[in-house]
Amino acid sequence: MQTIKLKIKEEVTSGAAKIPVEVDPLTPDKLAGKTEAEIKAVKVWWGNKEENTGDLFDVSVEGEAGSAEEVKIVLEGDLSRVKHIGDGMKAGEIEAQGDVDMHCGAMMQGGRVTVKGNADCWAGREMRGGELIIEGDAGANLCAMYRGEMTGMTGGKVIVGGNADECAAQYMAGGEILIKGNTNILAGLNMSGGKIVIEGDAVMPCADMTGGEMMVKGSKVRDIIPSFRLVGTESIDGVEYKKYIGDLAMTEKKAKGVLYVK
Repeated sequence: MQTIKLKIKEEVTSGAAKIPVEVDPLTPDKLAGKTEAEIKAVKVWWGNKEENTGDLFDVSVEGEAGSAEEVKIVLEGDLSRVKHIGDGMKAGEIEAQGDVDMHCGAMMQGGRVTVKGNADCWAGREMRGGELIIEGDAGANLCAMYRGEMTGMTGGKVIVGGNADECAAQYMAGGEILIKGNTNILAGLNMSGGKIVIEGDAVMPCADMTGGEMMVKGSKVRDIIPSFRLVGTESIDGVEYKKYIGDLAMTEKKAKGVLYVK
């Protein structure tokens, strides 16, 4: 097992205007087999300039790895302006020890990313596989598609320990999401596949849904879309839920989504 520790330098995050750092080149599959010196030489974007990783982070390497699956990257320090953590990663593990900026876990194909704090917008964007764990809250557009794209999350698993902001899982087509808190407006917008469990409350979930399944376990669901049809009740794990199908605004033929509400 190899552990790569990357601690962002205080001078990088100091000042009134914190310049974002984009770390998509720093994933286990891209760093596996590299020496400490080689990792320090990897180029990352700091604002509009490319810099060496070693100029922005204190780097240390412990142990050895025969493959990316045996690599763990630990990010330390003020990560609130560090973007694209785990973007596109295929294997291994990343642990971010604090709040992180946008696009964490975007386009993931495998491995695991753990955020020991909150994650800003677009976490898990267009995720294909792997596991993303956010111990705090998630910003808007969790697991959604980016502007101009037509498909969001298609595979993998996401767990959010807190709340999720608006438009979580927009255009979701596969995979699983568990949100242990509440969701803001329009979770599951345009959803066509996959499964979402919300342990708290939701606002106007599943608009324009054509497939997949959402379960809201909280006591309050505000503004259920009127074009959903109540088809009965169903007992799941000993709890009785109302079962809706929809969204019928997308036509009867396309409305294959299921929404469970307490």
